[in-house]
Amino acid sequence: MRVTPAIVLAATLPAAWLLAAEGPPKSQRPPEAEAAVPKESPKRKDWGEPLVDHAGQLKRLDPVAHIWLDVKQKQVVLMGETCQADYPLEFFATLHGREYEAIVVVDAKPRWVHAGLLAAGASPGHPASYEPTYGPPSGTEVAILVRWKGKDGRRQEARAQDWIRDVKTKKPLELNWVFAGSGITRDAETGRTVYLADSGDFISVANGTTATLDLPIKSPSGLESRLFERAADRMPAKGTPVTILLRPKAR
Repeated sequence: MRVTPAIVLAATLPAAWLLAAEGPPKSQRPPEAEAAVPKESPKRKDWGEPLVDHAGQLKRLDPVAHIWLDVKQKQVVLMGETCQADYPLEFFATLHGREYEAIVVVDAKPRWVHAGLLAAGASPGHPASYEPTYGPPSGTEVAILVRWKGKDGRRQEARAQDWIRDVKTKKPLELNWVFAGSGITRDAETGRTVYLADSGDFISVANGTTATLDLPIKSPSGLESRLFERAADRMPAKGTPVTILLRPKAR
């Protein structure tokens, strides 16, 4: 696929129609909103209901994927399952096909997470850059919580950071993520708008130039120099359904 140079996706997706269960007719959408329209409906896993106290009040951001907007709490809710990578981490969460370098795999496209964070009041900054010199990612700070059911069936909760530790010191990650916002580009062959993080660069712990959320520090992505690994002793077993809460922090 040939693409034109990427453009940072600003807060242009209309929040009004994001609050509804479905978007408006295509004729009423601005061109940039096409990046947030699902193009396919693959078979989804049944991860049950999201572990929130008011699931019936959630607004779907995708007709089939496990992602919702919690208008009341101003947060994005999505579901996935633990995958427990054996390699040093590139992501906290990613899409199927890249779970070998992540902790959680989800079925919701990052473009929908971006749209939901906008509707929840977050502002995108920019991903990490390396030219002419390194620049860290920026954007609204986002706290991430994970919930799952223990062996006794009771709800468990942890910070996403508690499942991640420093490769050398073994201490848990302390930083929150920032809403870097990835970017959009136009396919020169098809003319379609492409949201770059839909390739899997969703919630990164190793700086990515197309990540939706990333850590606001220099965190190399090369396998030999990655800073973080999973904290296996703090996590539930592989394949455990989890609810992920993305909470933009007020500035």
